[in-house]
Amino acid sequence: MKTDAVRIAHYNARMLSTLVDPTVAAKQALAAANFSVYVLAFYPKQVALRAILAGLGIPTIQFGPYEAFHGKIFHLAQTTTGLAAIASATILVTAWSSYPNVTVAVLKSICNLYGIVVP
Repeated sequence: MKTDAVRIAHYNARMLSTLVDPTVAAKQALAAANFSVYVLAFYPKQVALRAILAGLGIPTIQFGPYEAFHGKIFHLAQTTTGLAAIASATILVTAWSSYPNVTVAVLKSICNLYGIVVP
């Protein structure tokens, strides 16, 4: 059985700053770049969504479910296209319309932000 001193020595050997710092720096740079791309794609649609909701007179307290649905549709639009996107969006609209204070028309208008026309 290893002693605590041996375990600490093994841990310190793996966690040397000369080994870990370059890896962390590279991953941090990649994460920052990916986040900026995400923000540039997501934020304008989020602003448009809030304008739609405000225009329809939906109280700010009820924005939560619509913003969560918007996140799902954003992910769907990034990963799926064509008929598969329409089918998936239709399923999402049907599922999310069962929540209280959520209307199908607003959910469909969120899909329209991404060019997904739900029947």
